[in-house]
Amino acid sequence: MIENDVVSAIVGGFEQLVRRARSNSASIVRAVGTSALRSAGNAKKVCEILRRDTGIEITVLSGKEEAGLLKYVQLKRSYRKNKCLVVDIGGGSTEFYHAGAANEFIGSVNLGAVRVMENRDMASDWNCLKSLLVELNHESIETVLGVGANARIAVRLSGAGNASSASLADLKIAEANLTGVSVEELSRVFSLSVDRAELVPHAIKIWTMILGRLPNANLYASKWNLCDGVIQQWLIDNNFSTCQILLDAPTE
Repeated sequence: MIENDVVSAIVGGFEQLVRRARSNSASIVRAVGTSALRSAGNAKKVCEILRRDTGIEITVLSGKEEAGLLKYVQLKRSYRKNKCLVVDIGGGSTEFYHAGAANEFIGSVNLGAVRVMENRDMASDWNCLKSLLVELNHESIETVLGVGANARIAVRLSGAGNASSASLADLKIAEANLTGVSVEELSRVFSLSVDRAELVPHAIKIWTMILGRLPNANLYASKWNLCDGVIQQWLIDNNFSTCQILLDAPTE
């Protein structure tokens, strides 16, 4: 359940976002809900309150729908599509997308950085992640392309110097080095908000599990975010099929 005080804070945040969007001449404002709303018993009521108070209609995506948006990530030419697994570790879930030679692989598991931090992860969640990765051709994956802040920060903390990627060994070293480091220190050293800093060790734990099942892959980070996929899907749904959002995919 999402408590009343949290709902009020969400409404306030949406009101600010809507004002900012309108001030920048946005004629369309679109919003989607992901893991937090999928798992909330009062999700329908929360969406109704947001629509009433802000005029914004929330579309709650299923895990598979959220994962499906990852197909819109723009890959660099040096990345072979059929050897690249796109992964988005969020707060409450992790999504996967891989375009194989014959079919697409789309998956979602209820395991995210916030869920792990709050000790709401269960052995069955980790087993579900392992089972999902078993479905892939492990040895064929050379690139794990992470999207969102959890990927960018993991590469930044794990990669040596200005490296653009992180190996499994790098992630394990980073995980060990973070043991005993306070959230405040992590926030100060890496210029992260406290809210973001406290998620870092838990996100890296998930990245380590993923790369541990993909022996030939390294982790790269993308500038792409889920909102880019939401926009791309809206353009296609509204007959803008030739339009693409051209973003540099992985950071170098």
